[in-house]
Amino acid sequence: MKKKLFVSNLDFEVTNDQLRLMFEEVGAVVSAVIATDRETRKSKGFAFVEMDSEDLAGKSIEQLNNRLVNNRPMKVVEDRGKGGGTDGGDGAEGGRRYEPLPPIQRMQLFRRKKKMDPFMEDPTKSVDYKDVSMLSRFVSERGKILSRRLTGLSAYNQRKVSKAIKRAQHMGLMPFTTV
Repeated sequence: MKKKLFVSNLDFEVTNDQLRLMFEEVGAVVSAVIATDRETRKSKGFAFVEMDSEDLAGKSIEQLNNRLVNNRPMKVVEDRGKGGGTDGGDGAEGGRRYEPLPPIQRMQLFRRKKKMDPFMEDPTKSVDYKDVSMLSRFVSERGKILSRRLTGLSAYNQRKVSKAIKRAQHMGLMPFTTV
């Protein structure tokens, strides 16, 4: 069974081939990869070596750990995977176990009620500047015409209502302000 090793504190001048040769002194190497920076393509100072068996991995840890390479002591340990922990007990390679998490259920605290255009719901209704009680629903206390977001009107009906409100205010049927 293959065993992956993590090699750290590597000299930045060491290449993949040199690393492979060092570990092949102990036994068969499946792969040896030095981590490099994406942009500069320079070594990051650590590598991953995959040995042919667990016995060879144990021997290479004993023989190569703290070995000086270009006056730097190289550290060799078993790879623990991205999680940082040991094997999860399920026997999966890499030591990581996949646990699906339940989807987040979004709870709306304040649910907006969808406002419907009253003129679309009831086709018998029409916009008339003389119907002040109906038009006053679309005007604020200070005499401002409310926006579509607040009234729920379509763009077409919003224009008709705003024209009717302005006409009613100019004719004196509706006050400009109620305050």
